[in-house]
Amino acid sequence: MIPTIEAVGVRKRFGKTAALDGLDLHAEPGQVVAVLGPNGAGKTTFVRAVATLLRPDEGELRVAGHDVRREPRAVRRIIGLAGQYAAVEPAMTGRENLEMVARLFGQDARSARANSAKVLDQLGLAEAGGRLARTYSGGMRRKLDLGASLVGAPRLLLLDEPTTGLDPRSRIELWDAIRALVEGGTDVLLTTQYLDEADHLASRIVIIDHGRAV
Repeated sequence: MIPTIEAVGVRKRFGKTAALDGLDLHAEPGQVVAVLGPNGAGKTTFVRAVATLLRPDEGELRVAGHDVRREPRAVRRIIGLAGQYAAVEPAMTGRENLEMVARLFGQDARSARANSAKVLDQLGLAEAGGRLARTYSGGMRRKLDLGASLVGAPRLLLLDEPTTGLDPRSRIELWDAIRALVEGGTDVLLTTQYLDEADHLASRIVIIDHGRAV
C-alpha cells in the first residue's frame, strides 16, 4: 500500500536556521496524523512542504506516491489545505465563498453549486450559507475555511493548527466536523500545540522538535 505521506531525511533551511533537519515521517491511508511541537519546531514548514508551497532542500517527500518537487501539480490535485487563519472573503456569503473556490478548482457552475451545498451541509453551515461571512463567529469562519479546502474533494486534508484562538465550544464543534470528514474517508495531517486535540482526533501522534521527529 502506497503511504499517504512519506518523508525521509527532509531538510529545509532559511538562512542559518534549520527549520527541518532530517525529518522522517510516514502516514498510511486511513490515518489521522497529529504533529505536535512547540512554536518554531518546524510543524508549519513541514505542512507547507507537503502542500508544495516550498521546496525541501534535501531528502525525499512524497504524497500518495508523488514527489513534491518533481510532480507538484499531481500533489495539488489530491490535497486540501486550511492554514492557521481563516482565509475567507467577508463581503461574500458562505455559499459564494465556497462556489468561488470550487470554480478555481475548475468545476463548472452546476458542480460548484452542488459541491458547495454538500460541504455546507457536512459542516453544519447550511442555514448560514446565505449570510455574509463577516457575520460569522470565529468558529463558523474556521469551518468555512475548512469547507473551502474540501470542495475539491481532496484525498488528504492538511490542517495547520485549526483551532488556535477558538473558544472551547467552537473547538469542539470543529473537532466534530473533522471527525465526520474522517469517517467519510478523508485522510488528515494536522499540526497542533494541544495534546487534548491530538488525543481526540488522531490515530497517530508525531512530536517534532528542532525540525526532527522525536
